[in-house]
Amino acid sequence: MNTAPVSVIIPCYNCCETVERAVLSVMNQTVCPTEVLLINDASTDNTLGRLFELQKKYGGWIRVISLSCNQGPGAARNAGWNQSSESCLAFLDADDAWHPEKINYQYGWMKKRPDVAVTSHRCIQLAPHYSAWDLPQNHTAYSLKSFRLLLWNQMLTRSVMLHKKAASFQVLPFRFPEDKRFSEDYFLWLEMVLSGVKAWYLDVPLAVSFKSSYGEGGLSRDLVAMEKGELDTYRRLRRKKLLSTSLTIGLSGFSIIKHFRRMIIHWAKGKHEL
Repeated sequence: MNTAPVSVIIPCYNCCETVERAVLSVMNQTVCPTEVLLINDASTDNTLGRLFELQKKYGGWIRVISLSCNQGPGAARNAGWNQSSESCLAFLDADDAWHPEKINYQYGWMKKRPDVAVTSHRCIQLAPHYSAWDLPQNHTAYSLKSFRLLLWNQMLTRSVMLHKKAASFQVLPFRFPEDKRFSEDYFLWLEMVLSGVKAWYLDVPLAVSFKSSYGEGGLSRDLVAMEKGELDTYRRLRRKKLLSTSLTIGLSGFSIIKHFRRMIIHWAKGKHEL
């Protein structure tokens, strides 16, 4: 079996019905990671028992970490990050999945470019029952400049792979903020890029989500919470002196415009389904 020095981190909260699909998408990689860390974020259902079942079913390369109290996805990912043993990290959510060529393509690309500390890639949406989708023959890649990333988050967490060490930083001195429940991942990617970490985007669809990006299940309150989280992200970056006050104001205004557009689309979709 071909392997790569990659630790896969999957935060798990009340995900009994979906986590095996995510784990299987990792197991089915043409180049497999060395370990998979399943972090139970104090689930209130039988998720912890399910994780131990998966560990028993699929082998010792799965490690189960259980948090004593619910702390959110940022803290769960940090727990996996801190206990990971490999030089690269890849993140996946318990209700998403990867294409079988994900690690082969992304790790292979990064291995040839050791100066690039973090990469992301395109993601698609599919129905709950799926088979591996065809990849395009020609792929492009480009550097993720800070201004582009500030306008549009192209680093969806299920697509991100990073080196724990980078040429300019040695050990990366970054983690997910544990006091944020929304936009905690976006904050981390922006903090890294604005601090000089090299990030690239691979324009090839290597991950899949089975739910819509915004307002899934008619929960418009989630859209509001997500918007508050994004505005908080900009404010925190300004306090760290990574953004100017004027740019923070401009980005916040643009973010609010995007938020109202999402609300209108969500409202129109809900009305159409009635």
